[in-house]
Amino acid sequence: MKPQLPEFTQLRQDTTPEGRPLLQIDFTLAPDSVYFQGHFPEAPLLPGVTQLDWAAQIAADHWHTPRSVSTIEVLKFNDMLLPSADVTLRLEFKRDNCVVFRYQCGERAMSSGRLIFAEPS
Repeated sequence: MKPQLPEFTQLRQDTTPEGRPLLQIDFTLAPDSVYFQGHFPEAPLLPGVTQLDWAAQIAADHWHTPRSVSTIEVLKFNDMLLPSADVTLRLEFKRDNCVVFRYQCGERAMSSGRLIFAEPS
């Protein structure tokens, strides 16, 4: 089942100075999102697994990477993504089997990591 992605307010496609594909996606976390339900009732926050899933799904939709990830490297959760937060998701296509992601609120890094996809057989 394809995850319910947030409604994008802006999607920019670009390249890094090294010539690698880059996506920057802006969105606001809807307070009534299904992903906040039960996580946690008193203080809702966007689950880390949802952040990983969205990054993998968007990479697959735009760059045709596999939809499943074999390894996650240098994973960091610096701060919580809360309802109504204005978020920028930055995805960089590093190589055929690797996408780097970074969620930000303004200049503040919220989470980041590398998604490594299984090599096609």
